Amino acid sequence: MKIKNQISLQRLVGKIDNDFNISESDWIPRVAAWTIDALSQLKCLPMERKRRTLEVSERVAQFPCEINGTELLVFDKYGNEIKPLRELIDKGCRAPRREGGGEYSRQIAVIDDTNKTGVNYMHIAELIPNNKHNYVLNCNNIELNFDTDYIIVESYEVATYHDEYYDCDCPFIYDNGLLLEALAWYCMFKYLSRGSKHPVYSLTSNNPVVNPYLQWNALKNKAATSVKIDISKETDGWRNFFYNSTFDPRR
Repeated sequence: MKIKNQISLQRLVGKIDNDFNISESDWIPRVAAWTIDALSQLKCLPMERKRRTLEVSERVAQFPCEINGTELLVFDKYGNEIKPLRELIDKGCRAPRREGGGEYSRQIAVIDDTNKTGVNYMHIAELIPNNKHNYVLNCNNIELNFDTDYIIVESYEVATYHDEYYDCDCPFIYDNGLLLEALAWYCMFKYLSRGSKHPVYSLTSNNPVVNPYLQWNALKNKAATSVKIDISKETDGWRNFFYNSTFDPRR
């Protein structure tokens, strides 16, 4: 995807290297993940709806990343939507419970008065949801109650692009000076949080000039507001990213 007004990860890495002059380079592969964390805290993390086909093994499909369960849609291979079992239970599909705990059988007696003999016959029916194909979300696993070889899922995920230089998926970053500054300080804070040392910057200093954590906290709200104002004036894809997430520049 090509989108205007975007900061590349290389630009952010270059700023961190130039501003802080870090001696080693093992922090560079972590910048993408740190950036996602920071943008999430700022509510500036671009999101988009993605569709995936997941293989199912023994009625379990594993999602490759954290699932946004409130926005998750699951379909069988024929395109039929699969409802979450919890949703159906909450709507009254739970079996009645015995005194002292445990559930009664989900079988109930039903009077059949459709016959023409004048005699009412009773048969046993299962107390089950109208949709017999359901799933339960268990962390990153989608557990099914039926057999299939694959399912299709739709959910809101982090909007990323593939960076050829780093050979990894990187988040879209809006081109905003305050945001770039805040992200650099956040990455420096995370670098020092891993136990790394720097001759100038320290997380234990009371001087905000040399404490990346204090700098991050001083800048983050300003950066979020600045991005929100900028995106409210945009007419390209950035508005669509944020209209579909918790960060809405129209507010």
